Amino acid sequence: MHTPDLLQTVEASLGRFACGRPLRVCVGYSGGLDSTVLLHLAAQVCRVRGDTLSAVHVHHGLSSNADAWAAACSDYTAALGVPLTVARVHVDATGQGVEAAARAARYAVFEALEADVLLLAHHRGDQAETVLFNVLRGSGIAGLAGVPVQRALRADLQLLRPLLAFPRAALHDYAVQHGLPWVEDESNADTRYRRNFLRQRALPLLADTFPAVETALVRVADHMAEAQALLAELSADDLACCVVDGAFDLAAAAALTPLRRRHALRGWLKQHGVVVDARAFDEWLGQLDAPQDGQPALVWRERAVRRFQQRLYVTPAQLLPGPITTITTDTSGPIPGWQGALAWLPQAGGLNPAALLAGTLELRPRPGNVPLRLHPDGPSRPLKLLFQEYGIPPWQRAALPLLYLNGELAAVPGIGVAAQWQAQDGVVPVWQWLDAAAAQ
Repeated sequence: MHTPDLLQTVEASLGRFACGRPLRVCVGYSGGLDSTVLLHLAAQVCRVRGDTLSAVHVHHGLSSNADAWAAACSDYTAALGVPLTVARVHVDATGQGVEAAARAARYAVFEALEADVLLLAHHRGDQAETVLFNVLRGSGIAGLAGVPVQRALRADLQLLRPLLAFPRAALHDYAVQHGLPWVEDESNADTRYRRNFLRQRALPLLADTFPAVETALVRVADHMAEAQALLAELSADDLACCVVDGAFDLAAAAALTPLRRRHALRGWLKQHGVVVDARAFDEWLGQLDAPQDGQPALVWRERAVRRFQQRLYVTPAQLLPGPITTITTDTSGPIPGWQGALAWLPQAGGLNPAALLAGTLELRPRPGNVPLRLHPDGPSRPLKLLFQEYGIPPWQRAALPLLYLNGELAAVPGIGVAAQWQAQDGVVPVWQWLDAAAAQ
């Protein structure tokens, strides 16, 4: 009864991404019932479509039966004529649960696949379980939307869950009807794991009083996914007004309502890979009312969010100067020991090329408040004032390399060239921070 629906759904899912060409399709294959059904379906669809099909089995090494499961997967994929990769991973649960660590290790394998599409066998029961799990964690709209039917793992790799709308019973019926072999993971019965507790005990207990609990939770996911999509559209409009040259403009954001401003700011942070819990976000948000000469910062892992002149910037958590480094005019790209890359641009009033070729060039850390004279008829001015005048953010000032020629300060990237070294057909050094966020 369910066979045509399952098969047609997998075929339609792949068809949306084909664009008239064969695809490289990979199935995440654990050897359990769900992924065995998906692999069997995908083998039929890919054979007709002319797609290249492979499978990947992630060997977590958490069970004494893990080698036997990998062997069973190898036997079945060989019978289907599907190439199998067994990826052995180390599950490091330090600072997180085993479930989360195993998932991280698994997705690291998935993200490195040489494929166009990765198929995973999540079904309706998995979706209901995820929603309930996220409810109990106090998740927001994104968490209550559950797992998506599709998402990009990379720009050239799509993850698809074609069976997400089907109950597990439909997959079981298919497996029995076609005599498919599968393995049982004994850890699925261990209710010490939170998801297993929900699956084995909580959801069946709820179903005694609320028979449609699975359907209701999936409906919640659908509603939340729609709300999330609408919020994403609103956020895109707000960010178009609030983001200037990659920075979040607080003055522009002030025109928004508090809720929209908060949501836009969270969206901007997420674009930069900064996703913090609500408490840390609220504490930092309160700091933004600090005096203008203050520098409130939110430090998260290796990144920091800093305020400068009514704009927010995502930067490395630390920017440090490098060592004295001898260079030439041919030196470009990343500089060892420094956190940036050097380039040269022709510019009237830049460094004299003849002097550069004849002299000794060095990148040096800032020794203090050294002076720089930018105009032949002007005074020398301390770098501290020039940094302020040219809008160099405070966190960049100590880490910005200064260019010395024959032992004299000759140029400061982003500010200018010393008057005595200028030429009409000159060149200027351009400094680009290696972390794109630091270049803001």
